[in-house]
Amino acid sequence: MKNLILYTCLILIGTTVFAQNENDLLKEYNKLKKQFRDTSVSSEDAKILGRSYLVKAQKTGENRFIGRGYYLLAIKNFEFKERIQYLDSSIYYTKDIKGDQKFPLFPYITKGLTLYYNKDYPEALNSYLLAVDAAQSSGNATAEYDMKNNIAILKRVSQEYDEAEKLLIECMLYEESKDKMYVNNYLYTLLQLSSVYYETAQTEKATALNTKGIKLAQANKNDFFYYAFTINEGINSYVKGNYEVSIDAILKSIPHLKADDVLVAEFYLGKNYHALGKKQKAIDYFKKVDTFYNKNKDLFPPLRESYVYLINNAKAKKDERKELYYTRQLLKIDSTIHADYRYLSKNISKKYDIPAYVASKDRLIEKLEGKNRRITKEKNWIVILGSILGILIISLLGYYYNLKKRYEKRYNDIIQQSNAIIEEEIVVKSTKLQAVPLGIDQHIVEEVLQTLDTFEKGEAYLINQISLKDVAKIVNTNSKYLSKIINSHKNKNFATYINDLRVDYLVNHIQIDTKYQKYTIRAIAEEIGFSNPEGFSRAFQKKTGLKPSYFIKKVRENEQKKQ
Repeated sequence: MKNLILYTCLILIGTTVFAQNENDLLKEYNKLKKQFRDTSVSSEDAKILGRSYLVKAQKTGENRFIGRGYYLLAIKNFEFKERIQYLDSSIYYTKDIKGDQKFPLFPYITKGLTLYYNKDYPEALNSYLLAVDAAQSSGNATAEYDMKNNIAILKRVSQEYDEAEKLLIECMLYEESKDKMYVNNYLYTLLQLSSVYYETAQTEKATALNTKGIKLAQANKNDFFYYAFTINEGINSYVKGNYEVSIDAILKSIPHLKADDVLVAEFYLGKNYHALGKKQKAIDYFKKVDTFYNKNKDLFPPLRESYVYLINNAKAKKDERKELYYTRQLLKIDSTIHADYRYLSKNISKKYDIPAYVASKDRLIEKLEGKNRRITKEKNWIVILGSILGILIISLLGYYYNLKKRYEKRYNDIIQQSNAIIEEEIVVKSTKLQAVPLGIDQHIVEEVLQTLDTFEKGEAYLINQISLKDVAKIVNTNSKYLSKIINSHKNKNFATYINDLRVDYLVNHIQIDTKYQKYTIRAIAEEIGFSNPEGFSRAFQKKTGLKPSYFIKKVRENEQKKQ
């Protein structure tokens, strides 16, 4: 009996001590998280404190504390790759915890914001979607609607205006339904919704929201939102055609805006002055967009229109040098900067892109757990089959070595051919076309070939499922003639002709656009017009003699060597 009482007491004492340790770890986490918000705490100090907490958490074996430890290490880590790794670890340890309102919600949110500011918009979207799911599961409505706001911004950027409007109205109504409204959140939602309305020419709706936002900002003495709504109404006035009113509102607000917002405001000043016939004044503002792009190598897509004005102005002045420069700038923007937004637009669908959400989950699981499973399985097979495969491997080594050399030579030849571009030179070919018995007038053949040359310099062939009939319309002929001319003069059928153009486009652009180097084979296939990755792989290998996976890997390796 005495032993039973003693045993019971020991259990109670152990349980009490364990609960006390848990309580202490939660208190320490909350204290450190608050401390890390202080700018006086350096990144190095935060790393030391975070590692100390993680060691204590690991001793408990409790995933919720270990996850919090990795999250602390991520908070003030400004090195992108390390920060993402810590956040992924935090998600891994907390993803199966039920009833925790903060985890894995917090790491999903922080990861989404980190990816967004690093301009990885598709992955940012995936993290936001996972955050919405985590917020709904834990009943954290505030975080859920914060993420819906972020998703709405991505939809607006990708010009999915209907979905953006629907989400923003939902967020607006949520704030209005609360007993105590968070005014800044509400104003931010109204501002985004106002932007959607002026971008879709719903000017009266935009004016109503801007008026409401200005009054609420004044009542709360919030200068930031007061001028943000003022600038929005200024832009909205441009859309209405009230150019002088627009200029007054924009000039009034510019001194109070952030640097990136100033660029947008000045872009609309340029459009206003151009509409009023003050073209030189307008051009001066559009040049600021070019200066910004040269410095930052990034541009909000709508601002690309500045280059259309600059090109037309150079044409009017017959300044071919500037026309060429601005045309190149525009093409560079279209081939690099816009890649992010085109991909994003393709992958945002109704109900927060549920397929992307599921895919993101699968990718996360594969990253954190799949590798270990695969390695273990491979080791088992190696042990079983090692003796059988040993001789075969040795005999194949020589073959694969030679194959690798051939692949590398083929890769270098492709890159060399791709880079063999003669700039600043216009070559006029006066060679006479060889007569081919096609049953088509030779003048028509020559005209079609010239128009095909222009078609090849554009990007229309990137359109998915572009048909012979579509291209015939572009080159102003009929399908029968076009098919014969391509077969005779290009020595290939129509499908191979289009696929070869797409492959050449990728080979050229992947060297200057590092975004392509991050894409999966499926994403690249969609980007350059193929219906599926299998068709892309076959076309690429047929054209280059290399598998696309090998080619992309070599490009990545060469890019890393340059850094």
